[in-house]
Amino acid sequence: MKISNKIMTIMAAAVVFMGSCKKTDDYFISPNEPSELTMPVLLSSTEVGTMNTYEGEIARTASILVQQNVGAQFQSQDPQIYNLIEDQFNNQWGQLYQTLENARQLEALAGATNPHYRGLSRVLSAMNWGLLTDMWGDIPYSEALKIKEGIISPKFDQQQVVLAGIINMLDMAIADFAQPVSANVKVPGGDDIIFGGDMSMWNKTAHTLKARYLNRYSNKSTYDPTAIIAALSNGIQSSSENCMAIHADGNALNQWFAFENNRGYIVSSQTFVDSLLLRPQDLRIEYYFSTNDSGKYVGSPIDVTNDDATISRWGTYLVGSGSAPFPLVTYSEAKFIEAEALNRSGNPLAADALNDAIKASCSEVSGGAYDGTDIAVYTPATVDMSRIIYEKWLSLFGQPEAYTDYRRTGYPNLTPNPQGQISEIPKRFPVPQDERVNNPNAPSPAITTPVWWAQ
Repeated sequence: MKISNKIMTIMAAAVVFMGSCKKTDDYFISPNEPSELTMPVLLSSTEVGTMNTYEGEIARTASILVQQNVGAQFQSQDPQIYNLIEDQFNNQWGQLYQTLENARQLEALAGATNPHYRGLSRVLSAMNWGLLTDMWGDIPYSEALKIKEGIISPKFDQQQVVLAGIINMLDMAIADFAQPVSANVKVPGGDDIIFGGDMSMWNKTAHTLKARYLNRYSNKSTYDPTAIIAALSNGIQSSSENCMAIHADGNALNQWFAFENNRGYIVSSQTFVDSLLLRPQDLRIEYYFSTNDSGKYVGSPIDVTNDDATISRWGTYLVGSGSAPFPLVTYSEAKFIEAEALNRSGNPLAADALNDAIKASCSEVSGGAYDGTDIAVYTPATVDMSRIIYEKWLSLFGQPEAYTDYRRTGYPNLTPNPQGQISEIPKRFPVPQDERVNNPNAPSPAITTPVWWAQ
């Protein structure tokens, strides 16, 4: 049975995700609950699965490749030297498809009589399809999750097909959210971990996600900055509306915290720390990292694959506690996307959007303690694409989007690890071993081959 079409039985209040008890994934929901499969059960489990994959091994690997962090020990050393191993990603690939199966069942249960639940299933599906195709390019999509229909070896769809499907999915979700409460037999509430059943917040998240995926076309002739700006106008309008992974101590730990607290195999990158230190007034570094015993912020060189170097300790932003929230879709990201779209259109208002993005990032990272006004000083004469993506790289610390932007734009201008097994930063993840071995349709592109939207 092929991993991408493996339908797992959902037991309890949620699924125990593939790999959730593995050493790299500590966030799971207990199976010790009643076993009825319902829309609330499926919604909660789908949200948990989405949070797990967006901040788990995929995010950690991406942050190493884009030099926000350095893999110093054990399994984290492999991505540091660009040794991306096929079997390293079996769990993550399986978790993504498991979450998509949960979302598919939620959509089927919701149907036309519960458009709000259906809309949530579509937004969460879009997020998981997006992460899959961003990291792997062509993936099982149109024939995935159809083992009951007799498809056990799904074809790999081209990334452009998947991307178009994601955008259509989000449009359908937006239409679902426009339906009044009275059009629903049952509406989400506390089972919606992220927004507590607030469809207006999900509608804004869907529009912002649409802008994110429309922006993937930046290297293509079909790129439409006007459509991106239009989506953003209906999207997230302030940091108070951010779509965040919500956590608690116990079995609902923030994955960055769980990994660093239990293992500490990843340390701060000298490239990233030194970039932040170029502006001493940028106080985000105090939240990303803490000082060493000498009271200094010092990251590890990218070619030192151990933790003997003097390094910055992690700060409170991502790993301050097991209950620290993790950003999934945010106002700061939306403003960076707006700045890019305006800049590509030759609109001088790109400088204002970029400054707003920086200020939003500073406020989000510091919990409102630092507004970033003293570093948000761009003018139309000083804004270009390299500065927009550089500032976005500093802002999206620990988020997979930073790796996506680097591959899409070539910014920031990073020097590959001279000790790497290949001479360039990998441009994709390898197809996981389980899929390649069991699915005769699985390709084996080199990790140096760009995904479609990066070509």
